[in-house]
Amino acid sequence: MIRALKVALIVFGVVGILFGLLLIFSPGTLASKSGVSEVAGYLKYTMATLGYCLIAPSVFLIIAARDPLRHINWVRFAIVWCILGVAVELYSVGRSDITFGHAAALIIMHAFFAVVFLALYPWRHKISN
Repeated sequence: MIRALKVALIVFGVVGILFGLLLIFSPGTLASKSGVSEVAGYLKYTMATLGYCLIAPSVFLIIAARDPLRHINWVRFAIVWCILGVAVELYSVGRSDITFGHAAALIIMHAFFAVVFLALYPWRHKISN
């Protein structure tokens, strides 16, 4: 089970890094996939800022995958990140800021990883902090 948790942390970290790089280097492409035709300069800056804010914790999730029991707080961070991701995305859909179609991929991804991390969480291992 720990091996599966390691793999899940690495996959989630790699996805975060790739998405962060897309936000930094190709914000227009991501915006057009979401139905936005043109992105203002300040939004490109904001997207790039979000990009590096995704990359940094994603790198540490990959590092934590080497020994998830020792770095259990990073596993907890990933769980909270995914649950908050689903909550904020559903909230944005509920407020009609975006459509469900725009948010569906992120909602599904975050919900999937939240379930995976919770299912693989080492509940029975003695964890010392």
